Amino acid sequence: MNGFEGLGLDGKVLLVSGAARGIGRAIAELLARRGAKVAMNDLRADDVGQAAEEMERENLGVRAFPTDVTDPQAVERLVDEVAAWGGGLDGLVNNAGIGGTGSPLSEIELVEWQAMLAADLTSVFLMCRGALRHLREGGAIVNISSITALMGVAGSTHYAAAKAGVIGFSKSLARELAPQGIRVNVVAPGLIDTEMSRRRGIDHQSQLVLLPRIGEPVDIAQAVAFLLAPASSFVTGQVLGPNGGAYM
Repeated sequence: MNGFEGLGLDGKVLLVSGAARGIGRAIAELLARRGAKVAMNDLRADDVGQAAEEMERENLGVRAFPTDVTDPQAVERLVDEVAAWGGGLDGLVNNAGIGGTGSPLSEIELVEWQAMLAADLTSVFLMCRGALRHLREGGAIVNISSITALMGVAGSTHYAAAKAGVIGFSKSLARELAPQGIRVNVVAPGLIDTEMSRRRGIDHQSQLVLLPRIGEPVDIAQAVAFLLAPASSFVTGQVLGPNGGAYM
């Protein structure tokens, strides 16, 4: 994390979804270590509560907000509660989501397709729409997509569609919000060493990575921190792809 001190995030109120573990937790922790007040959201109340408690023991400014981000009413309550806790909202990171199953299209049931879109795309729409009431001028939104949206992966048609939708949604929203001074960008991770990636098999995926290592959650956290910080104040509507050269 060297070189990310003084990002200008001190006192910023930031909401991170899917923050109980993996990439989301790394994002929340890095932002909190850089002085931000971080609202940590996750569906799993016990997990996000424990993660927040561990960070609070290090005197980091975090708080757990367990919520189902696919529930419209719950999302409205969430953003209102976070804004009340922090005295406003400066940034939103939409990281919550689920992974693909590795099933060919012929085996994907409609209910599975709909669940994927709800978790990985509709949740982004709901969170962004809710946050707009509270985002201050100069605020920033970072939506997490995937390398799969950019290059496609067999057996992940529903996941690729949802994550590609995040990119199109974010570019359009960036155009809408630019006059208000609010920036919207996307981070599209490649292979990152997380529990989800290990379930799908890291060895096969790692063959695409050009650099001599696979990514760590902190690699994505650093990209997100940059896009939230004043250093990226002239960056909007962009897709940043930390992927070790797997896709160019």
